[in-house]
Amino acid sequence: MCSGYYRGHMVPQKPSDLEDDVEPIAVLIERASVAIGRLDAHVSVSSAAKAWSLRAAWMGYTRALQLVGTEIDDIDVFSWGSGVSIPHRPRRHTLDDSFAHFTPWRARLVADGRHWAEDLPFDPTSDQSGRPVPMLVRALALQAAYLKAERSIDAWLSLPVFLHRLGLTERPLPCLVEGDRRLLFAPRDHGPSSRRILRGLEAAAVKGRKALIAIEDGHVLAISALAKEARPTALKRLVALLMQAPVQSPESVARRLKLTLSGAGKLLSRAASLGLILEVSGRRAWRTYVVPDLAIALGFIAPPKGRPRSRPTLDIPHVDINSFLQNFDREMAEFDARFSSDRPT
Repeated sequence: MCSGYYRGHMVPQKPSDLEDDVEPIAVLIERASVAIGRLDAHVSVSSAAKAWSLRAAWMGYTRALQLVGTEIDDIDVFSWGSGVSIPHRPRRHTLDDSFAHFTPWRARLVADGRHWAEDLPFDPTSDQSGRPVPMLVRALALQAAYLKAERSIDAWLSLPVFLHRLGLTERPLPCLVEGDRRLLFAPRDHGPSSRRILRGLEAAAVKGRKALIAIEDGHVLAISALAKEARPTALKRLVALLMQAPVQSPESVARRLKLTLSGAGKLLSRAASLGLILEVSGRRAWRTYVVPDLAIALGFIAPPKGRPRSRPTLDIPHVDINSFLQNFDREMAEFDARFSSDRPT
């Protein structure tokens, strides 16, 4: 029987704890691996992979800051990464630089030819059982060992590095930062923590793939809008900027594109009228603009209701394949007739 003191300090069992015991961990490993594989395959063939990589790094770094106990949201990291202050957000006063590890982490992610055991503050131990271990489980074990050796943000940021260096992903996927703070207290049973991390990895992979699709769709819409513009030069430069920094203001556009403040404001208003960006500050002056998909993800506007719309496509003129092949055969016949006499016998 527990005394009143211990009864008052017992941690009640949450519904998520009960759910952890229902779903087999093998199923969670499979689901997370499938979601990561789909994201990896999509990133490998996407023309927006470079822009997505930076946005995914902001998403992953946000999660890492939350795991070290920093009260921060995606919107704050996106604001910092784009260099634009978002109105109605509280100022963050810290004694240290929360983003000091971002640049070294990205450099470590893209470092080629590195073994998974390099740059570790501990000596990894090998599995002596001889049983085959899934790479995803191996990566989670390495992260747990990293946390045991060093309780820092680098340990939380290490998971996508391990996934890439172990060969589970062809490309670094920075959005796959996940963890469970209970690992810091060295629990005897890592099963519940592993289940939470696997569920979080699956959700992060799905979220990352949705972000990639949104960037691709936004690029298609931008190209379609630019094709109808008589003077698209400045808009082209703005679209390229939005791919890298999706949060903008007239001051930042003027500074980066070498425009006057008035010209930058007019350019942003023009892009907003075409649906390329949304104004989210609610101001008449010193406005802030965000790309539409990010405005939904960050909660500035409500997501559209009803059946999801089909993905946008470019307006490519229809080509008759038969006439195309006939013209090709005719041109080849003319080529042969013209140059056949010059060929050596």
